Amino acid sequence: MTDSLGTFMNSYWSSQDMKPTSTPMSLLAHDLGVRSSGSPGRDLIQRLENYCLDLLGTTSPLEFALLLQSSEVQTRQVLEELLEWTVVDDDFLLIALVALAQELELTASRLCRGYPSDDTISEVLTQATVAMRRSQELAEGERVEFVLGHAFSRTRSEQRRLARHNVPTIRIPYDCDVEEPEVELEGATLTLLFTAVETRVISAADLELINKSRGVGKSLRNLADESGDSYLMLRKRRSRAEFKLRQHMRAKGVIQ
Repeated sequence: MTDSLGTFMNSYWSSQDMKPTSTPMSLLAHDLGVRSSGSPGRDLIQRLENYCLDLLGTTSPLEFALLLQSSEVQTRQVLEELLEWTVVDDDFLLIALVALAQELELTASRLCRGYPSDDTISEVLTQATVAMRRSQELAEGERVEFVLGHAFSRTRSEQRRLARHNVPTIRIPYDCDVEEPEVELEGATLTLLFTAVETRVISAADLELINKSRGVGKSLRNLADESGDSYLMLRKRRSRAEFKLRQHMRAKGVIQ
């Protein structure tokens, strides 16, 4: 999904009043409902009339879009006519998306075996948007099928592309860093370690933390539980201390 298309589509479900359970389709209808109220709605109706579209007796853009969801021959013909002009007006595009919302949801369900994610629905809407911007080139009677077919095929291609790049992940345990220390202490003598403390390269508390979590084999999580400190704080402390110790050992020629 390109940035421009993503921004275009995300503008429809960015309202702060939306509940977390709102779906992209419901947010499209909500946004059109907002644009249908007051003078913006009257202006949009006037623009639709200027393109000689049959409004089917409706008085607001949202009512018009919802009526276009019908499968009756007359409403289907009006939808085909609307798709001829979606390229010239983004508000017409929004009306067409709401009108095709049910069929686009079915397309997303087919792609996800009945359980479409919001990401899939968003991609379907984006690809439908791309198709609508080209639908004026087609003859009447082909535009709806073109939009739905394009949304299905391009979203399926995107799913397959992402599937090839998906890497299985597993949860990383807190004690995973016990087995792979950031600095090997075996090559350092006790004298060198004490010298690092005496010269204030690291503190005695930091050396104790390194020895407990690296030498004995206790995890930082256990040490955090015992000391009352947070795991993240101890991890940052140890990382900083090991970095300083590694630099000190390199300067002494103990490690490369």
